[in-house]
Amino acid sequence: MHDGELFIVKRGAALTPPLDAGLLAGLTREFLFEVGTEAGIPVREHVLMDEDLFGADEAFLTSTTREVVPIVRVDDKIIGSGAPGAITKALLAGYRRRARATRPMTAAGIPGPDL
Repeated sequence: MHDGELFIVKRGAALTPPLDAGLLAGLTREFLFEVGTEAGIPVREHVLMDEDLFGADEAFLTSTTREVVPIVRVDDKIIGSGAPGAITKALLAGYRRRARATRPMTAAGIPGPDL
């Protein structure tokens, strides 16, 4: 089962494991690289270890159905400030803006189904 791709934020950059670490090439993951570029937020691949997650400023998961989901706690450990961070929020806003722009509109002027 594929539950999404992990990203952590460290010093203003969003980092995700490289595909050769055994990840599936998710569409939302790739879309986020483009959204980050448009927002001026570095998004890049980086080998991540457990301590990277627990020492992250922010963390989030991406998936087609869930978009960008902040991670604020893992078990009993707080990630960052314990609240969704500015980079996560900016990437989610950019993702939604870009997704709306790429969805077709129905005759009634509402967004149609995802392509």
